[in-house]
Amino acid sequence: MAKNEPISVIMMGCGRFSRYYHVPVLEADAGVAFAGIFDPTPSEEVRELARRTGAALVGAVEDLPKPAGKTMAIVTTPHALHAAHVAMALERNWHVLCDKPFVMKTSEARNLAAAAERRGLVNAVAFNRRFDRGCLRARELIRAGGIGAVRYIQTVQLGYEGKGWFLVPELGGGGPFTGRATHMADIVPWLVGRSPTQVRARVRGGSRERVDRGGFIDVMFGDLECHMTCVEEGWHMWDEIRIFGDDGLIELRRPLKHPIGWDLTVMTHRGDALETLASDPDPGAATRNFLDAMRGRAPVACTFADAIVATGIVERAFESAHGECIWLPLAPPSI
Repeated sequence: MAKNEPISVIMMGCGRFSRYYHVPVLEADAGVAFAGIFDPTPSEEVRELARRTGAALVGAVEDLPKPAGKTMAIVTTPHALHAAHVAMALERNWHVLCDKPFVMKTSEARNLAAAAERRGLVNAVAFNRRFDRGCLRARELIRAGGIGAVRYIQTVQLGYEGKGWFLVPELGGGGPFTGRATHMADIVPWLVGRSPTQVRARVRGGSRERVDRGGFIDVMFGDLECHMTCVEEGWHMWDEIRIFGDDGLIELRRPLKHPIGWDLTVMTHRGDALETLASDPDPGAATRNFLDAMRGRAPVACTFADAIVATGIVERAFESAHGECIWLPLAPPSI
């Protein structure tokens, strides 16, 4: 794709987060034109966006326009609809940026990754933690042996949405595990540079009528164990990761006042602070990265193929939890 070639944008879903995270970046880019917005129940904010940008606003995804030239679709519909909407976008030869979680099943992730590769389309999942400067620094330190050999990892996530489509199984796909733990299922393997080998989990509550209330996931990376807590109670949207090494500790934590960005603290094994780094709360990094990738300036941070890992961890966690909470093997994340 020519670097200066105009890009048409299709919004497949346009909820509150999409308008906060993606839309400002797109509107600020002179080389981008909004072509269509799919929203079956558009708010006044969405209607105003359509009026302001000249985008066609449609209530059925099949009625989205088919722009000439290079087109990117941002899939930001409810979680359980991602697979069908990503597949439709790829069939129309649109480059696709999909919000997390990618899809519900590993088989879907593999098929969509393979389809995007066959068509030569830019594809990415917007795991925005990969752009946090604290997470990037933590990854650099771990790879350089800055805390010695990593021995144990613990993550804690508290709080979840209390109403709306998130709690409808056919749309939300499964409570805090799907909507929250998927972030940890992506970022932990990325941080330590290791592939998960086994998963077991326990779900709290949940039924055919209601999504789960979160629970606990254990992930093995060979001989390295990670324990993930993800429950709907507690301080809303609390996130933290602690990575223990022979020579120190890395702690990543989201300030409650920021929806985006994590603080970094690096300590010695005796608790003395070696390094701190404040969070960067600026949204839109995944959107900017995708536009750069379409213009040939940079690779995407997380391809569909990369997202197979997180999809597999969450899928197997549900299988373990609804079985006998036993360890289940994870297949290599290849397509």
